[in-house]
Amino acid sequence: MDKELRQLLDDHMHDVPRLYQLAGVTPATIQRHILDGMAATIAESDWEAQYTLLAMARTVAHPEAKADLLGNLLLMPGHAVHQEVTREMQDLASPSSVACIRAVLEGGFDFLEYTCSEDEVIAKWFSHALASIGTPEAIDLIREFAASDNAGIAGEMRYRLARLGC
Repeated sequence: MDKELRQLLDDHMHDVPRLYQLAGVTPATIQRHILDGMAATIAESDWEAQYTLLAMARTVAHPEAKADLLGNLLLMPGHAVHQEVTREMQDLASPSSVACIRAVLEGGFDFLEYTCSEDEVIAKWFSHALASIGTPEAIDLIREFAASDNAGIAGEMRYRLARLGC
């Protein structure tokens, strides 16, 4: 690597989006790298690499690209970072995340058994994320699942609605 490029990289060491730009990394290439990498870590049961890939996902600067990536990670069974992915979705509060959260709530929590958590605990992750998103669609999803046949999910969603004053 020539000195000029090395200096440019050093100057932008803490500016991750600029580093990506300098390296020719796009939202699509980083997403593909993270998703392919996560699939490989699942096959290898490498939880440390899973957390590293999640840390990389946190650096995606474009909000909708990040929301799409997090949604794909949320729906991917076999890794051990679903709660952390959901928290990132909560922090991002992208309306596009509602569809992924709906898919998990409709599909059940079988792929989250590794957490050893009760349904109401897992539902809490999603109720917080939906409340943070706060759109009418997100609140409607909380309302919809407040009537779930699953008592744990229904109870958490009713609690969240009460906390929101709905």
